[in-house]
Amino acid sequence: MSTRGQQVVRHIRDGIADGRFPGGSRMNEVEIAERFGVSRTPVRNALSALAAEGLLDYTPNAGYTVRRFTVEDISRIFRVRTELEGLAARLAAEQGLSPTGEAEMRDLLDQTARLVEAARWDDEIRETFLPLNRRLHMLVRETAQNPFLAEMIRKTNEVPLFDLIRWRWFDADLLRQSQDEHLELFDALRNRQPDRAYRIQAEHTYRSGRRMIENWSRTEAEIHAKRGTPALRSP
Repeated sequence: MSTRGQQVVRHIRDGIADGRFPGGSRMNEVEIAERFGVSRTPVRNALSALAAEGLLDYTPNAGYTVRRFTVEDISRIFRVRTELEGLAARLAAEQGLSPTGEAEMRDLLDQTARLVEAARWDDEIRETFLPLNRRLHMLVRETAQNPFLAEMIRKTNEVPLFDLIRWRWFDADLLRQSQDEHLELFDALRNRQPDRAYRIQAEHTYRSGRRMIENWSRTEAEIHAKRGTPALRSP
């Protein structure tokens, strides 16, 4: 994709995340092309890429619209994720970390500890933290040794909006809190404490979900206020 096309992708993606392009909005190729001073070709490529990400829906003869995501969607999925992630931690504690797994998790935590010490949350910290965080949680699922459970968790992580907005309201204090919770989880896994591991992971996932729900509720309220329509209450 061309540089211009990538710029269009970033603009629309950010607009979906902050509510400038609410769910159901029709993406007008001509207007977008005029806004960026480009032809319609890079715009079409950008819209196609965003549809592949699941952020836009395409209807033949009608074009692209922003996929609708609601507070209820986020709440329902996180209720499932809380139980699944908690179960994975419980099973991982029952199985116990292998020497290799324990060494890898310790190394991941050492790396994220250095990010916490920076006492900031910016693009550089985020881009370093996210793959470390993903690998840590993947290691828990691998230790659980239940591929069916891992697949179910993977599906709950594939909701497109989640990755887009999950870290939007993160900050240095939440990074430190996340590190503390990961250290607690590591201790529970090392000491083979299934109930404790379940509780720590379930609460960790629940808090993450509540942050998204509260912040997306505010975004939805702002959207509805601009439209003059009532917003749905968060669960």
